[in-house]
Amino acid sequence: MLTSRKYTEFDLIGIPLRVIPVQTVAAVGYMLVDALMPAYQTLVMAYFINTATHIVNGRAEYSLIYKPLALIMGYVIVTHLLPSLMQLVELTGRNRLNVRLKREMVLKRAQLEYQHIENKETAELIHRVCGDPVGHFMGGFNNIMSGLNLLIGTASLLVIVMSSTFITGIVIVLVAVPLFYIAMKTGKANYVLGMDAQRIRRRSADLAHILTSRENAEERTLFGYSPALRDRYDKLYDQTYAVEKKIQIRSFIHLKSGSIIALLIGIIIVALLLPALHLGELTIGLYISLVTAIFSLVQRMSWQLAETMQEHARMKEYLKDFSAFAGLSEKMDAAALPMEIDGFVFQSLEFRQVSFRYPDTERYILNQCSFTMVSGKSYAIVGENGAGKSTLIKLLTGMYDNYEGEIYINNRNLREYSYPELKSIIAVVFQNYARYALTIQDNVRLGDILRLDEERIRHSISKMNLSGMVQGLEYGLDTYVGKIKENSLDLSGGQWQRLAVARLLYSSSAIHIMDEPTAALDPIEESRLYEMFSSIRADRFTIYITHRLGAARISDEILVVRNGRIAEQGSHEQLLEIPDGIYGKMFASQKSWYEAESMVQHG
Repeated sequence: MLTSRKYTEFDLIGIPLRVIPVQTVAAVGYMLVDALMPAYQTLVMAYFINTATHIVNGRAEYSLIYKPLALIMGYVIVTHLLPSLMQLVELTGRNRLNVRLKREMVLKRAQLEYQHIENKETAELIHRVCGDPVGHFMGGFNNIMSGLNLLIGTASLLVIVMSSTFITGIVIVLVAVPLFYIAMKTGKANYVLGMDAQRIRRRSADLAHILTSRENAEERTLFGYSPALRDRYDKLYDQTYAVEKKIQIRSFIHLKSGSIIALLIGIIIVALLLPALHLGELTIGLYISLVTAIFSLVQRMSWQLAETMQEHARMKEYLKDFSAFAGLSEKMDAAALPMEIDGFVFQSLEFRQVSFRYPDTERYILNQCSFTMVSGKSYAIVGENGAGKSTLIKLLTGMYDNYEGEIYINNRNLREYSYPELKSIIAVVFQNYARYALTIQDNVRLGDILRLDEERIRHSISKMNLSGMVQGLEYGLDTYVGKIKENSLDLSGGQWQRLAVARLLYSSSAIHIMDEPTAALDPIEESRLYEMFSSIRADRFTIYITHRLGAARISDEILVVRNGRIAEQGSHEQLLEIPDGIYGKMFASQKSWYEAESMVQHG
């Protein structure tokens, strides 16, 4: 359903018609019936008044009043019963459309090239479009139905008016055209202002999270930053309020001015009908009904129809965003499951003159970077923050493929591997590892989604020293973690990290990468975790990415990254022997941490 193309107002009907055809047809049918009700009411009321007048004047039998009364009763039943039934129909349709749209949006986001996730502008676009898609589409569909309802209802009343006085109908049409134009222009401007308000509101929501979230409670109390951040929050709130007030004032002025003009025109039109009444071209019943209908028409012209046109203009702007989102480039097979390569055994990894810069930037993060890694060894890639360490992993895992040079795994060009194949042979624990609000078992199983092996899960948990925690829980591995469910377990930072590493241990991938997942740990705990991981995953090729040297000392070989290339390479001891070496300086600056560790371990 979600394809790369331009989406228009027709899709506001076309998409619901494909997904919820019964509800859509019912809504269209109800719209047609409801649209003709004003004209029906006008004619029926004229019939009733004329009949009652004839009866009072003795020119008709009392029995003739029953027919117009029955027609009026039918109007009352339809206008009071159908809306309630349609609410039920719309609810079921909304739920089905919500499931379908959300699934399509989630799939699209999963297939996006990684550059769109890291780009600020496209991230804003994704947030705007995906925030409430069903609200926009159902709102747009209902708005079109409302617009057609008003247009058909207005046209039917115009037919009645023009059948008696053609000039009056022309005047009404001439008044309506500028009101529609003003409404469309206001709606487009309001959508643009609404985008600004949304950006500000998102920033204020981030501050609100800091001021109220449970995980920040200790630091809020310790540092006492709440008043300062609250002032910033208040300023952002005031900015949002100012923008939204501007939108409301602009809408009110345009709509209210149009309402006053239309009301004056309505009074003039009513006056223009008096000669026709006097000459007998209009019956008293039709005149009274037309007066009522004309003021109803004025109300539709000045408020309802103008608001509908404004909403239509806003929806056109949303559809532009939706089309831009649908057109964002995708990564082939990004959402596909991992695909194992029969008999794959890791032998070597090589970067040959690899250069890379992020999209829409000029600076090369990697600059002719070359190195080789072979099986049977563990490696550490070290360097200062921003040196390009994590970028190496993004290229290796296929997140970006617009690099210069070549990358090889087992002497096969990385670009020849499909993305599902890369998923099966490489597993990573990132610095900002995910904290899934799932069961403990599911958190670990995500490391190898293709199979369920509870024994392997328990083994991975045991190796990360989490068995004691699990054994004390009522539901064991089926206990939810996080803060979502009432009986879920709230893990500490260290426990979350161990769970993330357990997920990596459960993976059957041939290449395991740890991208600074222990940055928040103290050096002693960091080294212990790395040593634990190294001892239990000796059968896997392992790469450690870090700017701290706990992992480096236990690695067979260390690669030092500086200015986008490998500046030094060798074992811990070899690198320390390089005079004025980069690694030697880094280790000297952190030496006291690891001397303290040694004293603790041997003290």
